[in-house]
Amino acid sequence: MITTSTLGTIFAGQAVARKDAPFIVFPGQTVTYGEAFARAQAIAQALIDRGIKPGDHVAVLMPNCVEAALIFLGTHLAGAVAVPINARFKRRELAHVIAHSDSRMLFTTNAVREHVDFVKLIWDTLPSLRDHTASSRLSLSEAPRLETIVVAHGAAPEQGMTLDRFLNGGESCRPKALPTTLSSLPDDGCAYLLYTSGTTADPKGCEITHRAIILSWSAYGEVIGFQPEDAIWTPCPFFHVGGIGPMATAMIRGGQLLSMTHFDADIAVRFILEHQPAHLFPAFPQLTLGTLRSKHYSPERIGFVRTVLNVGPPDMQAQIQRMLPHNAVLLNDYGMTEGSGIITATRREDPPSERFNTNGYPMPGIEIRIIDPTTREPVGAGTPGEIQFRGVNAFRGYYKDKNATAAAIDSQGWVSSGDCGTLNANGTLTFIGRIKDILKVGGENVAPAEIEAHLGTHPSVKIAQVIGRADDKYGEVPVAFVELLPDASATDAELIAHCVGHLASFKVPREVRFIAEWPTSATKIQKFKLRELLDKDLAT
Repeated sequence: MITTSTLGTIFAGQAVARKDAPFIVFPGQTVTYGEAFARAQAIAQALIDRGIKPGDHVAVLMPNCVEAALIFLGTHLAGAVAVPINARFKRRELAHVIAHSDSRMLFTTNAVREHVDFVKLIWDTLPSLRDHTASSRLSLSEAPRLETIVVAHGAAPEQGMTLDRFLNGGESCRPKALPTTLSSLPDDGCAYLLYTSGTTADPKGCEITHRAIILSWSAYGEVIGFQPEDAIWTPCPFFHVGGIGPMATAMIRGGQLLSMTHFDADIAVRFILEHQPAHLFPAFPQLTLGTLRSKHYSPERIGFVRTVLNVGPPDMQAQIQRMLPHNAVLLNDYGMTEGSGIITATRREDPPSERFNTNGYPMPGIEIRIIDPTTREPVGAGTPGEIQFRGVNAFRGYYKDKNATAAAIDSQGWVSSGDCGTLNANGTLTFIGRIKDILKVGGENVAPAEIEAHLGTHPSVKIAQVIGRADDKYGEVPVAFVELLPDASATDAELIAHCVGHLASFKVPREVRFIAEWPTSATKIQKFKLRELLDKDLAT
């Protein structure tokens, strides 16, 4: 078990020990440890040349790509803090994060301009950019700390600069040497400033330390038995712990990180077949089931896979395990940004009853307890309540928000999750749902996640989300919003019938609404906006 270090120190060590071994792999692009370190070191040097100091913030607005990973690593080599920005954010959210994070530099890209024009989005978000000339450092009313915008993969407007120009010195900058030793940087320093989903308010910036990332994701490597020759595949975005974490696991273990810029199930399966990763980390059911439902997929073709991570309730987990080769073990976990990713996880040796029905045991160095949401006192085994955790994985606090930090972390270091769950006598956690999302149907507590997971087992369903609708008889009843898979079909009656006999009658959706575009923030669907949509329709 690694006890202390920084991400930059580990990266530098692996670049020496595994110079010619592949590290970051995208479809059609492989970068070795040595190549990655040389390129990240050049980024670090350019950052320092432009005055970036340890602890300064460097923002990255990019989809998954090699350059995004290298900018994170270069930022760590310079001793600065990486601020990954949700690639789905629009003007309001983007303006908040750029300004609130106090980022001095912002990296973006033209790589997916045909899908998302990030450069135009930034210039629309920061209108005072247009008042600047090519030779001036930025001084923006909307983001006073932002000095430079760097654009990868193509041209940049005159107020910004290309990545090549940035690496070659840009404007006249006084050269400064890289730190003589990365070991001088503290392991409890902030590595990432990750902004939470902001489902009901502006996103909050979680300060995640080097130590928290390293210990959490080193432990995950232990759980899955990650070997130096192994690869881990994840399509999860790099602005999320589900993308950052597997990158850390691969680097700590000296293995390969496989990812992709845009998730396409057919491309994903071909990519997996080509590179044969031992570990799959799709994490979210829509990514897992999307992959396993691809026309190119069959369990016989991926016999090289040893572990798959998917977060889901029992029925879904059992269905997914049946779709995997017999040697591949399906794991479950419970995590959140404030916990640096994974807080609990099932283990390879656990029986299916635990791997399907629970979210596993606390990771090393982490404690879990359940408290009564009203009294704030611990409850007994099997009693539902709010999940709290503390330990090596806990975030340092919310950036520039002492009140929110104090509300989340108590004097004993316990972090309140806002999630409902139970602990059994053996110490395994079962996640029930967000406390605020639990429905009360005729006096019965109903977890939307259970209904969503069962709907997800229908062969035509891509994503399902369940909210409550006011009801004179029962108080509230479940309503499902459903997105179907491309070229698939199903009626509302068919989907309701799919639940009858499998779920208690009070859990069966009373209504199914089909949707093509979800209101999202980060990786989460904003259920409050679904409620607004439902209320608006009911009022008309």
